[in-house]
Amino acid sequence: MKFSGTVTLQYETPFSAFSVADWKTGLDWMKESGLDGAELCISHYNGLDIPAVKEELDKRGLGCSTLSTGQARALEGLCLSGVPKDVVEKTQERYRQHIDAAAILGSKVTIGLIRGIGSAATEKQDLAELREAMLPLADYAQKKGVVIILEAINRYETALLNTAEAACDFIENELGNPDSVGVLWDLFHANIEDMTFDSAIARLGKKLQHVHIADSNRFFPGYGHTDFAPIFKGIAQAGFQEYASFECFNKPTKEILLAQTGPWVDSIRRMTAEV
Repeated sequence: MKFSGTVTLQYETPFSAFSVADWKTGLDWMKESGLDGAELCISHYNGLDIPAVKEELDKRGLGCSTLSTGQARALEGLCLSGVPKDVVEKTQERYRQHIDAAAILGSKVTIGLIRGIGSAATEKQDLAELREAMLPLADYAQKKGVVIILEAINRYETALLNTAEAACDFIENELGNPDSVGVLWDLFHANIEDMTFDSAIARLGKKLQHVHIADSNRFFPGYGHTDFAPIFKGIAQAGFQEYASFECFNKPTKEILLAQTGPWVDSIRRMTAEV
């Protein structure tokens, strides 16, 4: 199992302790904290030199866990369902750029809220549109040797694919179960939606390709109600060897997050080494 933190390359995000201007300092902190890689927030590729970004990661012996892609939804209105065809096509083209970048960085590519918000009344049509939009992206990712990770997100943010089971069902039954699509399991969302963490882990199986770490209130682990020990023991026992990445707010304080990340990761490593 590997661990990563978040940095953003273009626009600020509440999930990073570092500003856009300080992203390299963020990489230094990740290396010093014993993390294995970085989750990169990328909205677009105008003026962005991906080989140069990879060089900065390589200098520090860091990998890239996944590309966080959701900023383009809020900033540009990009979306894969529930929008006009030209918007879907523009979003697909952006995802081909993400996949190309991921092939260089050796990372995955996230589909989060950019899949669409949907509603209970339009869910069937929304998922049909998402299927049609994602099928060519899954094929493109397969050719590039990249995995797209579809995030299960809670009902208060989207009506589509809230649980681990729903995400798995969609991949299996609607996308044809391609190797190029897996699930991003975010523990904040899972705390709201999944019946139990154990049942979600069992359902995910090999489709579990990425984990987002945050407590029940989106704080740093240990400052909410989530019991992380059995979760990480469970995914370790299931053979999970991919990245678990911090996607929590800088709460209770940024200073606590910066100081406690390294020791927290060390404690999880020690615990899972016994599994």
